[in-house]
Amino acid sequence: MLEAAHIGASWILTSTAEREQVEQELEAILANHHFRGSKRYPAFLKYVVDATLAGRAGDLKERTLGIEVFGRAPDYDTSADPVVRFSASEVRKRLAQYYHEHADRPGLRIELPLGSYVPQFFERNPDSTPEGKFAAVDYAHPGRRRAHRMRWIVFASVAALLLLGGIYAAYSRRDPHPAKPLQADALWEPLLQDPGQVMIVLGTSHPGRASIESSRTSFIDYMTGPYHHVSVATAVALAHLAAVLRLHGSLYEVKEGSETSLTDLHARPVILIGATNNAWTMRLVNSLRFHFVFDGRIARIEDARNPGDAAWAVDFGRPFHSVYTDYAIVARFRDPVTEGPVMVIAGLGSYGTQAASEFVTSPLYLKQMMSAAPAGWQNRNVEFVLRSDVIGGKAGPPQLVATAVW
Repeated sequence: MLEAAHIGASWILTSTAEREQVEQELEAILANHHFRGSKRYPAFLKYVVDATLAGRAGDLKERTLGIEVFGRAPDYDTSADPVVRFSASEVRKRLAQYYHEHADRPGLRIELPLGSYVPQFFERNPDSTPEGKFAAVDYAHPGRRRAHRMRWIVFASVAALLLLGGIYAAYSRRDPHPAKPLQADALWEPLLQDPGQVMIVLGTSHPGRASIESSRTSFIDYMTGPYHHVSVATAVALAHLAAVLRLHGSLYEVKEGSETSLTDLHARPVILIGATNNAWTMRLVNSLRFHFVFDGRIARIEDARNPGDAAWAVDFGRPFHSVYTDYAIVARFRDPVTEGPVMVIAGLGSYGTQAASEFVTSPLYLKQMMSAAPAGWQNRNVEFVLRSDVIGGKAGPPQLVATAVW
């Protein structure tokens, strides 16, 4: 039996035993909670690993994966439908989370390098490999608790940056003037044609208490406090929207809602991400037919024509793991306050926000939107209410439940 050859820490598999070790590691990964609640990401990871083990790594191209894994037509437009790139980014993030939780276990590590769909295999030794290894935390010591929180913040930030970086790299390698996704143009056109730089306003963890820090607040307390941080779901939504803007060559600026003034929004295209954690969303959507109502515990989307209906609601007082449904508003309108085009991507909770971002960037969902909207909606204000079922702690596909055009 031949031994494994090594290039650095990466394996070139040369024996049946080594292949079986990869297959066992893959099985353990797919059974983990980061993957088992999804259909798309386990299928993607299993396909690329199996293809590599079978000696077909050279076939792992975007179009091939779109056809074989996601059932796309052979001539589908990869520019308009980035399902492969988005799925690869999500798989990279979930692999990082999996190995973070199993950092002290030696054995094999499967990685999906940025810019490639060919997985690599590495030996893991917690005694000599620092990547992903975290020391045990003494929770009785406040300083160590703070350091532990800091590690998680860094980890989440890196995951979000990897997601954004992967999308940016994928698009920047393409032709500088690619064909635009026609389905997206009708919804996005008012923002893309405006000569002003797009302002993206993000909801933060605690917008009502964003200025709690005093001049004596230490840097570590500022960094580990909840007041200026965005969720991973918000980062994913930002990545989706930034990909569309990048594809169309639009410039944009990103600011936290708590640090945004009316002057920042005036006479320029605006995208608002998040609802109950973004005061600007709550303010600008308030006059629309579908708007948000939040009493401190129950958040809901209210229909001005039927204000007594509480069907689209989430109880924020329930345990987070018992929330199985979230709702969101997607709206595009010209606002008299900002005097410019506004797009709202906002869920009652983080699940809805992430699902809404997929709704406005996926050709599949945009096609559903176009078929549900009345004729002539392209040149009018439009608003949609979405439902997203929470599956395995992740946002499920967006489902269109109501539409308004004016």
